[in-house]
Order: sequence, then C-alpha cells, then structure tokens
Amino acid sequence: MTAPWERSVEDEILDLRMGAPHVLLLGAGASKAALPNGDRNGQKVPLLREVAHELNLARFFPAELQQLARSDFESAYSRLVARRGENVPIVQSEVARYFEQLQLPEEANLYDLLNLCLREKDAIFTFNWDPFLIQSRSRLAMLGVPVHLPKVFFLHGNVKVGFCRKDDNSGLLGRSCSYCHQPFEASPLLFPVEEKNYQDGALVEREWKALAHYLKHCFMFTIFGYSAPQTDVEALRLLKEAWGEVGDRQLEQTEIIDHPGCDEVALRARWQPFIHTHHYDVFDSFYESWIANHPRRTGEAYWAQYLDAQFIDNHPVPRVGGALRDLADWFAPLWEVENRH
Repeated sequence: MTAPWERSVEDEILDLRMGAPHVLLLGAGASKAALPNGDRNGQKVPLLREVAHELNLARFFPAELQQLARSDFESAYSRLVARRGENVPIVQSEVARYFEQLQLPEEANLYDLLNLCLREKDAIFTFNWDPFLIQSRSRLAMLGVPVHLPKVFFLHGNVKVGFCRKDDNSGLLGRSCSYCHQPFEASPLLFPVEEKNYQDGALVEREWKALAHYLKHCFMFTIFGYSAPQTDVEALRLLKEAWGEVGDRQLEQTEIIDHPGCDEVALRARWQPFIHTHHYDVFDSFYESWIANHPRRTGEAYWAQYLDAQFIDNHPVPRVGGALRDLADWFAPLWEVENRH
C-alpha cells in the first residue's frame, strides 16, 4: 500500500483530475530531433534558415540576395516579396513540393510519441510545414488506437491541410468540405518577416485564435525546438498576448526542450516572459521532459509533486525505433482508465 506522501505509477495512471490543457508548441527543431538522419528516404528536414541551401532555392533570387537566402532564407524571401519578384510563386511551390514528399520512417517515431503522450484536452501547435503529425495520426488511426488524441493546429499552415473559408472548416488537402462539398484550398506557407499577417481570414487566423484560447487556460506549456527568432515579431507578440502577465501565472509550469548542449541561461532569458520565478525546466532531450516521463498525466504528476508534496515515480515512455504496434500497446493501461471515465 502506498503511503500518503508517496505516489506510485499505478496511482498516477488512475488520476484524471487535471482538466486544464497541456499546450505543446513545436518548431523545426522538433522535426530535426525526430528525424536526425532524414525521413524514410533519407530526405533532410531543414530548419527554416536552411531551406534555401537544402532545397537549392538561391538560384531563384537576384544575385545580390543569393547569399542572404542561404544564411537567412526568411529575410531574403521578405525582400523578394517587397520587390514583387517574379520568382515568388516558384519559391512557394518549390517549398511546398519538397515538404509534401517527406515521409515518416516505418518504425515508431518521436512524432508518434507526441500524439500518444497527450490527451484530448491537450493541444499541439506547430510552426512546421512538414506532414509528420498528420502521417502519425493517420497510421495510429489505422492501428485502431482506442482513444482520442490531442487537438492539432498549424500556425504557419501545412502541406497536408486545407481550409474552406465559406464554412470555417479545415481538412486534408485533396478532400472536400463536409458542409459545402467544395475542395479545400491550400494554406499559405511563407510569410514575409516585415509583414506577417496572421489575420488572413482563413486557416492561419483560426489556428492563432485557438492558440490564444488554449494558452490562456493551460496549466503546462512546453516549447519544443522553437527558437523564437527576433524576426518573428508578430508571432512573439501574439504568444505573449495570449499568455498574459507572468505575475498572473503563479502555478503554471513552462518547460523548454532544446538540443543536446543547449544554453539553459540563454533559453531562460529568451522565454522569460513565460516563466514565473522558478516554475520552469530546460531539457536537452524530449525523453527528460514531463511529457515523456508522465505521459497523458503531466498535470496530475506536477500537481502531486509540487502542490500535494508527494514523492512521485517516473513512468517513462519507451524509446522509439521499434514496431508502432508495440509502442501503442504500451499506452493501453492509460487508455483503459480514460475510457472508463
């Protein structure tokens, strides 16, 4: 029998008290961590600043912008748009074409864990264009995973997701709106730095409104692989506006997942507006995070440790790389409790 000051893994599995959402924000670093050697076919998953180099896009820029394109693609693209460069549509289509063909490896991947480790009340917001979240959800559905996955939103659009303006409805590109039966339109992927407009009346605007809602009400906020570049002024403004005054978030926990050898001091300074005093963690691996060590029970575990003053045991997820069915089966005891309630 567990003592009142102790909390076993079995106790954690049975606990569903936390109704507030866990919000996970993904940047390109998350895809790099998930596929360090490239996708199923060895195709690289570039960071935004690497896009021109990896996709050989510099040739579509004027000579005086080609070096900038290789080092800071977003800034170079902004200048190309400002000049009304005739190659803007070509750059857009090349980016979409490259990311559309990326594929998850057949074995279980970190993106499968991201979907499996959070509950329906939780939400994943991603800046990434790649199709990995969608591909993971599709193959988990094909396995017959008997539980609802977290909500997913695409802050910079996605190569697999379209939108119906008439009915404010989204779905997979190539399919039709369930209301008006018209094909979904593709979402924009590239936004000039100097004039990022997330009020586009379509998918991107709706996703940012959802982020504002979830961040306002969340209990835990995880930032995974997003560097918060200073050029992304509008995105940072909207994030801070949604979070509100840090003094009003006295219980909320912020965790930052970055790369091995990351600078904790610099990361804490960068995300200071989202950190109340000591309520934060910095990890250089996903497997050290609250999400990985308390899957589907992050809020409950945090509450037990810091508010109920209990000694808690970790419940670490398996490392990926094996069969997806085996990974899904590991979560069965968690799902059984959730489905009973």
